[in-house]
Amino acid sequence: MPAFRLAIPFILLLGLGIYLTIEVDTSWSLLMMAMVVILVSFYVLSPQINWWWWQRSPPDLPAEMAQFLAAKSPFYQQLTEAEQREFRRRVFLFNEGTNYMPQVLESIPLDIKVIIASVPVTMTFRHQEFLFPHFENIIIYPHPFPSPQYQEHFHSSEIYEPDGVIMFCLEHVLRGFVDVKQYLNPAWYEYARIFQLTYPAYDYGDWSSVSWEHLQRISGFTHEALVRWIGLPELDLVAMGIAFYFLFPQRFKEELPELENTLNLVFKS
Repeated sequence: MPAFRLAIPFILLLGLGIYLTIEVDTSWSLLMMAMVVILVSFYVLSPQINWWWWQRSPPDLPAEMAQFLAAKSPFYQQLTEAEQREFRRRVFLFNEGTNYMPQVLESIPLDIKVIIASVPVTMTFRHQEFLFPHFENIIIYPHPFPSPQYQEHFHSSEIYEPDGVIMFCLEHVLRGFVDVKQYLNPAWYEYARIFQLTYPAYDYGDWSSVSWEHLQRISGFTHEALVRWIGLPELDLVAMGIAFYFLFPQRFKEELPELENTLNLVFKS
């Protein structure tokens, strides 16, 4: 970690201070105490130090993750080489700035983190800011889950705004990423909601005449199928529409050309 590497000289000086205090003169204990204070500061501030370092010199994703994106992400595929490098940089930084909390699972594999992070990074790629600081906590369940908000519904995704928490079902995220024509990755739906909450002043267009039938013609998913898939009785039509704007761009343009132009101003300008 960057903070640890920066702390190495001070660790060596602490060792020197201990040696000089024991073997030469106790006055060298001042050096030892100073190094202790500095090292404690490094420990306390390590998240901020790491973030500062990574913003300036972020390591790339592992080669297998770059190949993973190249094979499965249509958005990533159409980027230039320099833009792909920036995309991977943002995915790395997004994951470093996110607190992933597995439930039942022992840990969250890197490929799952990349799948989830690629969604908000895609949505915000033409923006300078790509993080959502009010939603830094992601809880991952292996299967559909109930929650305090929806105790009677086993569902695949949810956001809880007061605590800045996003919840996903791993099974649904994976299926939606692997086969977008058959399954919806719920990360697209939830991050569309989060984007609107984060940027309420943007003009997302007039959706008053848009129905679930329009979205079915774009995606092939009926409203009933989406309700069953997400697992909640009420869905946000605008958020789902924004998700389909990214997932099915050509069909969205053909079905809702005026909204496509409006959303281009939000996400591509």
